[in-house]
Formats: sequence, structure tokens, C-alpha cells
Amino acid sequence: MESMLKSFAHIVARNSAIGMAAQLAIKLISFSFSVLIVRNLGVQAFGQYTAVAAFCSMFLFIGDLGLSPYMIREVARLRDTPGGILRIESLYGTVATLRLLLTTLGVLTMMLIAWITGRPAVMLIALGLNMVGMILYGLQGTSDAILAGHERFDMSAATKILYQLLFVVIGSIALLSGAGYYGLIGATFVAVTALTYSCWRAVSHLGIRFGSVAFHAWPGLLRASLPFGVVAFALGLSYKFDSVLLNIFHGDVATGYYNAAYNLVFSTVILSNIINTALYPSLTRQAVTAPESLALIYARALRYLLALALPISVGVTALAPQIVTFLFSSDYAPAIPALRIVIWVVPLMFLSEFLGYIVVVAGREGRVARAIMVSTGVNIALNSVLVPRFGVLAAATMTVITEAVLVSQYLWLLRRELSHISWGRNFGRPVAAAALMGLLVIEVAWLPVLVSVALGVLAYTSLCVALGVIGPDEWNFVRRLRQPLAQGSTG
Repeated sequence: MESMLKSFAHIVARNSAIGMAAQLAIKLISFSFSVLIVRNLGVQAFGQYTAVAAFCSMFLFIGDLGLSPYMIREVARLRDTPGGILRIESLYGTVATLRLLLTTLGVLTMMLIAWITGRPAVMLIALGLNMVGMILYGLQGTSDAILAGHERFDMSAATKILYQLLFVVIGSIALLSGAGYYGLIGATFVAVTALTYSCWRAVSHLGIRFGSVAFHAWPGLLRASLPFGVVAFALGLSYKFDSVLLNIFHGDVATGYYNAAYNLVFSTVILSNIINTALYPSLTRQAVTAPESLALIYARALRYLLALALPISVGVTALAPQIVTFLFSSDYAPAIPALRIVIWVVPLMFLSEFLGYIVVVAGREGRVARAIMVSTGVNIALNSVLVPRFGVLAAATMTVITEAVLVSQYLWLLRRELSHISWGRNFGRPVAAAALMGLLVIEVAWLPVLVSVALGVLAYTSLCVALGVIGPDEWNFVRRLRQPLAQGSTG
């Protein structure tokens, strides 16, 4: 058991480390550029830009229908089997062709609904400019699924860095030249084109080519990926429906305030996504080769995810006025109450993503789809009633409630798998450490915001050690992780 855990830890740690470095670089660039966008466009134009993005996101699911996560799982299973390469190549060609057709259908549906619902001409033009980029993104997603299934997160991360650099450089030129968010859409198209090509080249370096298209396999693929597709559809609605409603009922300015807070929150979720993306294919293989080790892995991963998420929520709640003013200027002060609410979705999202993967690894995708449909139904119903009346604060509150409903369902579904976990240690101690850190941060909030953040990080780390959140198990885990690497380097 110990040797299996150690091998598993190396794979996940390697993938997480590569992903962490690359994704943090991407997010740092992206975050800095998003601040430039907010400051340059102003509240109203930023609201228009995010409304267009929200509308597009609600239709991206049609171009995927769950095929990407299905492909990742199948490639992870097939790559070490006899004849696996040929089967992967056939899957590659078949899914790429199917996604091209589905994405085209998706963008046409998007334009039709935008026209039927009376979206303004400025939005219809922006959506039209996005169409070709959405089609290319569908092709890129197929190649990226092949890389993820082979656990080549280094290659995937390199292509995403290229995309982000191109988007930032071209987008900055567009902003500074006065092209507005039309210029940003053009920058997205150029960057997506480069991303699609670089992903295809990366897959080619693995020796994978487009196989023959098995048209007869399309119905079976759609049936198999349907649970994943339902998840994508529901998540697209859950995460963007509130922005669309805000734009319809309260206009561009309210949409801008809400998305300034919303985008800050989702910038932090990258930490969870890196870990979970690395875990997913590795857990899939572990479930086949060493299922007895999964319980310990689940407990440890949940502990680390919570220890990362809780101080983010507490710290941002305490420093929300300073953070918003520092990043966006005092013009965005109305976003502060929304930020203090919506930041509490972070620990819930850290949990829900990982718990959802546990259910998928167990082959119960249908349960994931049902849980997400329930939480999305709650989101749509409550947002439809409350957002038109209460606006931004209702949207922020519903985001947190939706994620809480989803987590509650996953915990119920996994009550047997998680029955061994000591919830007092995994929850109680990190909560205590984060609460004490929050009190300290409030006391030093008069300092420059970066100084307050640094003091908060130092205080939380010290409290985690003092309260046993970080203890002998963690240090032993790190030592075990390093030993084989050291031996390998000397051999």
C-alpha cells in the first residue's frame, strides 16, 4: 500500500507541480490583464463585454456535450492496453469531426436565440465575431483531451501559456488603440487559432494522429458522454445565467460591478482546478490498479483543498474594500458587498470539483449529472425570482447557495466512501486557523493591502502548524515524495 501511494503521489505531484507553475503563470498574466480591461473599459463597457462572454458560455456546451471528460477517461484507460494507440487515434478523429459539427450547431443556435430574444445590435455583432473562435475552440478541446488523458499537462500548459500571451499582447494593443471590446474579441480569435494549432502539434509529438472517422460510433459516443454533457450544460447555466439576467433587468453597469467581484473569486479557483485536473486521470488508473488506496487519498486531498480555500475566503472578506480599491479604483466600490458574499463559494467549489471527480471515477456519471441538474435548477429558479428585484446581491448569494446544494448532494452520495474521514481535523482546525487569521487581518487592515495579505499568509501558516493542520503526516509525505527522486538522480 505504501509503495503504491508513493508512486501515485509522484505522478500527481509531478503533474500538479508542472500544472501549478504553468497555470499560476497563466493566471498571473490573465489576472493582470483583466485588471487592465476593467480599468480601461470602464464599468458600462466592461458590463457589455462580460454579458457577451456569459451569453457565449451558455452555448459552448453544445460543441462538447461531455465528449472532453469522456475522452480523458477513455484515453487514460486505453493508453496502456494492447492496441490502445490505434483505438485512441480512431477516437481522436471521430470525436474531432463530431465536435466540429456540434460546435457549428451550437453557434447557429446561439445567434438564433440572441436574435429571437431581442439582443441589441452591438451584442449581435460581438456574438457574430465570436463564432469562428468558438468553432476552433471545439477542435482544440479534442486535442487537449488527448494530452490530459496521457497526463501530459506540461504540453497542455505550454499551449495555454502561448494562448494567454498572445491574447494579452494583442488585447493590450487593441485596448490602447481604442478598439474596445471588439478588439478583445479579435485578440481572442487570433489566440484561439494559435492554441488550436499548438495543441494539434503537441498531440502529434506523442505519435497520435487523426484516425479514420467512425460515423457509426457517433450515437454510442453521445450516449456515453451524455452525463458529462448534462454536467457541462448545467454548469454553463449555473455560472452564467445570473450575469445574463443582470444584464437584461439591471443593465451594463450592474453587470460590470457583479463580474468584477465574480472574476476575482474565480481567479482563485485555479488552485483547486490544478490539483483536481492532475488527480482525475491518476485516480482513474488507481481505481483499476490499486482501489484499496483510494480512501487515504480522498482524505488527504480533502484536507489540503480545505486548508487552501478557507483562508482565501476569510482574508478577502476582511480586506474586500482595500482589494477592490487597489485593483479597480473607487469607482467599483459598489462591488464590495457582492465580493464579500460570493467569495464564500471558493471552499464549496474546491470541495464540489473533487467530490464530483470521486463519483465519476466510480463510474457513476449519471449521479453527477443529476446532482448538478438539481443545483442548477435551484439556481435558475431562485435567480429568476430574486435577481430582477434585488440585483447584484441576489446573484452573489445564489452563487453560494447553488454550490452548497451541490456539495450537500455529493456528500450524501459518497457517505460510505467518506465515512472514515475525521471531519473534525479536516474542517475544525483549518476553520479555527482561518478565523484567527481573519481577526489579525482586520486589525492590520489600515496597512497597505499587500502588507496585510503577507501578514495574513504568515499568520495562517504559523497557526496551521500550531494547531496541527500541518503536522507529521505532511512532513513525512513530503519526505517520502522526495526520496525516490533523490535516488533516481544519483542512479
